[in-house]
Order: sequence, then structure tokens, then C-alpha cells
Amino acid sequence: MPSLPVPVNHRLDDLPLVEKLEENKKDMKRTALPLVIVALLAAAFALQGVSSLGVSRAQETIKLTFWNYWDGKNGEVMQALVDRYNAEHPNVEIENVFVGWGELLPKLQLAVTGGDTPDLAAADMVWMPFLANSGVLTPLNGLIEASGTDIADFYPALLAVNTYGDQYYGLPVSTNNLELFINSDLFEAAGLDPAAPPTTWAELQDMAVQCANPEQGIIGLELYTQPGEGLTWQFQVYLWQAGGDFLTDDLTAAAFNSEAGLKALNYWLGLIDSGAYTLSDWGLFGQGQACMVMDGSWMVGIWAGTAPFAWTTAPMPYPEDGEPATNMGGEHIFVMASDEAKQQAAWDFINWLTSTETQLEWDQQTGFMPVRDSVATNEAYRTWIEETEPRLLPFVEMQQYAHNRPPVQQYSELSDAFSAAIERALYGQISPEDALAEAETAVNGLLK
Repeated sequence: MPSLPVPVNHRLDDLPLVEKLEENKKDMKRTALPLVIVALLAAAFALQGVSSLGVSRAQETIKLTFWNYWDGKNGEVMQALVDRYNAEHPNVEIENVFVGWGELLPKLQLAVTGGDTPDLAAADMVWMPFLANSGVLTPLNGLIEASGTDIADFYPALLAVNTYGDQYYGLPVSTNNLELFINSDLFEAAGLDPAAPPTTWAELQDMAVQCANPEQGIIGLELYTQPGEGLTWQFQVYLWQAGGDFLTDDLTAAAFNSEAGLKALNYWLGLIDSGAYTLSDWGLFGQGQACMVMDGSWMVGIWAGTAPFAWTTAPMPYPEDGEPATNMGGEHIFVMASDEAKQQAAWDFINWLTSTETQLEWDQQTGFMPVRDSVATNEAYRTWIEETEPRLLPFVEMQQYAHNRPPVQQYSELSDAFSAAIERALYGQISPEDALAEAETAVNGLLK
């Protein structure tokens, strides 16, 4: 504590010596009492301050719940990232909560209805319209501006999924696309060269027929033919490659009941009729029972450590009169917390998780595609792919041809209705023309 000035009420030089001494004693007494009081008060405030600071710090520990459906290796990577963030930010504690993919959307819907949402979540990009329209997402524009985050570095197609009106409601944290996986062992056994993959629909069918071995339960090209998003997601690739689209540009009506839609569906039926594909449950490629499959980039990391066979990848073939295309998937992360302090803490985590540095680590360990240009063009990242996992290259290079699934609130219902009709055609229950017409009627009904 700095020394306090002695209060002087008289000029001591004007007094006799004895009177000066007596006056000094009086002044010292007058000074001592205030100093004691000040000292006691300071000590009391200091103790109170220590106590208050301890309470304040305890109160500043912000606990956030984070729902996502990453499991397996991807889940392990995310948990490690969350653990590191918590260690580096002692005033924030993020609880990483796994919710299965099929359970997350229904659980979010119940949480929205009941008002008991997580503080933040990562979910399939096609769910964003429903979540944004639910009114529970925190607009991020103010937080983005305050933090100085360069969102122009994110791919525009991914940002568009999160934009409603003039507000951002989320940021992309992972993305992927679908390309061709080839079982090199089966290819070579059939006299095919895995280093010379098919590039057209015709070559794809011919090689699938050549590679198939029904006696051994080997199919040439695996398709997803069960009702649900898996079927819709795969079929959309063929639809876009044929020059078609799933919905109209204004997202108000079905567009797949077209020449392109019929061409894509007839191609699938041709794969079945030719013996290139046999109707079966999904998952044969991973068991070594399919020569080829169209699947996502995330499977590179999974099969790299688990597949009991040699395999490679290639860009997805497209028709000679068509165009390259693939389906863009991925997860977007958003804030649902209502408390302002939690909103700020959740945004800080999102900003950290989607930063170039963290995304480089996330992509390298999971096989997800970059959501930021600064990652895709990063020399270290490209070198890592070429030297460590060149099987990711087709996915990186084809990302420029990736399409978004239509960002409509009813997309999940649309997908279910569409896939149910297409499945009926694949099993020969109705004609391809009737299947597309049936799907069109169902989808248009849901869009009204």
C-alpha cells in the first residue's frame, strides 16, 4: 500500500520548539487512526475480493452440451479435439454427446418442442432448413463480425446451406462426396486392371459384369437399394450426371420425372438385368463381396484400417453425353443456447473447430474433405494426401462438381417418398415411368 500524506493543518515553522513537538504528537495520532482504519478496510476488502474471485471463477466455468453422431474413428478424433479444447480453455467445459445418426434428428425435434435443446450440435446439412425455421438457432452474424472470422474462405455452396435471409445460422465443419471404390484383388482376379478404372457408364457396367462372380457371391457394382436417404443420395448422382435435377430451381416442385430421371433409373435397372448388380442388403463391398461401390470419402479412413483386401479409388464414371457430378454431404455446426454467455462460448468453440489449423488435423485424421479453400490449397495438406493417402485425391478433385441436396425443410420426407417409389421399380413391382410419376406426386404433395 502506498504511504499516505500527513495531513498538515499548521505551518510548524511558525511555532515554538516545545509547541512544535506537542503538535507533531497530535498530528501523528490524527494520522495513525486513519491509517489503521484504512489498513483494516483494505485487508477486509482483500479477503472479500479473494473469496468473491473464487466464486466468480467458479461461476465463469461455462458448461456446454454438444450433440453429434460421429462414431468409430471419427468419434475418437472429435473426442480428442474436445478434450484438447477443454484443456486449453479452463473456463469452458464441453460435454461431447454421441447420438446415433438415425436418432439425432428426432431427438432434436423433441428437444425443440420441449425447449430442452443442447447448447450446440453438429448435424447433417440437409436438416438445416428445419432447424433454422424452428426458431431455436442463434444467428451468427454478430458473433462472426465481432471475432473477425473470414467466412469467405469457406466454400460458397456450403455456406449457402446455412444462410437464411441475411443471417448465417451455422458453419460447415465437415464435407464429403461420393466416388468409386474398387476392390483391387477382385479386379485382378477377373483380369481387370485397378489402375485403369471405368470412366463412363458403359465401361462401369461392362467391368461390373466381368468382375461379378455369382457362384462365389461376388457382385460387380454395389448399389444402395433400400428405402431411405441412402438410395436417394446415390440416385441423385446419376440423375445429375444425366443432366437432370431433383427439384426445380425455385424448390417448389419435383424435377426428376424427366428424360434425365428416366435415363438414370433405366441405367440402374440395366445394371440389375445384366448381372452387374444383384439386389441385396447394403455393405457387401466392406465384406469383400463387391468389386466396386460408390461411397463417401469418410470410408477412406475407415477401410484403410479395416478392409481385409487391397483397394483403390477413382472418380465416379458418367455417361459419354453427360457431365461429371457427385453428391455433397457433410455436417454443419450451430448454436442453440439461449444464454448470452453460453452463446459466446459455443461460438468460440465453433470458431476454433472450423479454423484452418484444426480443420487440417480433422481432415487428415478422418478423411473428410476440406470445407475451406485455405485447407484444400494448403501445401502440407496436398503433400500429405499424395504421400500418405493418395486414395483421397479423387474426392478432393471432384469436390468442384459436387451438388447440394435441395435445402428445403421437408427434405427428409421427400427423400423417403422418392426412395420408396424407386425401390418398387427396382424390384419390378412398377415400371420406371410409373415410379417416377408416383414419386413426383408424393414429393409435390409434401412441398405444398
